Amino acid sequence: MKECNVLIIGSGLAGSSAAYHLTRCGVRDVTVIERMSGEHYERYHRTCGEAISERMLSMADVPRGCIVRDVDTIRISCGDVDIDVPVEGHIIDRVRLLSDLRGGSDATFIKGTAESIRKDGQTYVVTCGGEEYRCRYLVGADGVFSAVRRNLFGHGPKLRFAAVNNIVEGDADTTVLHFIVSDQYPGAYRWDFPGKDGCRSVGYVNGTDDVTEYLEQGKRFIAVGRDGPAVKDGCCLVGDAAVLTNPVCSGGIGVALISGRKAAECIAKGDLSSYQRWVDRDRSFNPHFMKAQETFREWDADDYVDSVRPFRKGYSLFRGALAIFRRPKWANVYMSVWVAFRRGW
Repeated sequence: MKECNVLIIGSGLAGSSAAYHLTRCGVRDVTVIERMSGEHYERYHRTCGEAISERMLSMADVPRGCIVRDVDTIRISCGDVDIDVPVEGHIIDRVRLLSDLRGGSDATFIKGTAESIRKDGQTYVVTCGGEEYRCRYLVGADGVFSAVRRNLFGHGPKLRFAAVNNIVEGDADTTVLHFIVSDQYPGAYRWDFPGKDGCRSVGYVNGTDDVTEYLEQGKRFIAVGRDGPAVKDGCCLVGDAAVLTNPVCSGGIGVALISGRKAAECIAKGDLSSYQRWVDRDRSFNPHFMKAQETFREWDADDYVDSVRPFRKGYSLFRGALAIFRRPKWANVYMSVWVAFRRGW
């Protein structure tokens, strides 16, 4: 049996961030198990919208050489109404960021799949490729279908759906993140983001739309609606495994990086309970977001048209307050959308 101090299952953004920050905190003897490698790993991570707010990137405290371009506007389009919200953010090269995080960590990375996971006294034992690994701390960073969450926590997301992202040719010289909402995309949207190398990222929930001409296409599952703890004894969940993606804007990059950092810092202090307190108290994970998403999912075409009517002459905080006053039944939707695009990506 091989022994280590910290074992991380999954080396996506959350797991790689945890490994990177554990090294920065002086924690040694860290092992990371990742099932994907090579082109399969890179393709999965580059077929993504790759947008992150400056606030999230700063809080994540990760290498910034991954920034491809800056963005300054979120545009929400509904019918003939465009609502432009000023923001500060970036498009990143996600594969470059993952490489930089690995390069800044002294963890041992192993290709394999966690075949069994169990608690053994005060430690955890994970079987991978016929080998057994015993660790003091276990970090579940293994995504939407987390084996760590399933085996040790026994809860799951309230909602899980597949999203398709297409890398397409086109004018990427824009600073706008474009979201199209209508009853065609119930509870979600179609997105059109600038990318790198003269391309764009166009995506939607699987089955709601289609792009026939693309350079590359990827599908990933998104889970929203946390329904249980993120910490149990010496084990914690981060990123998608912890179901931390914002239910309204589906932003997951920033929170994956930050949760990896927070978990690493708490492990370094020997106090994972403070990580749970952060998850419970941070406004980014407020249950109101999930309630708004559920309301949003039930809207019909008339609801969409009526919801944007207060913004036909442009976006402002005053018009937002007026919309809440005149449509109190959708107050939570308005507030959740505004906060999500400020804090959730």
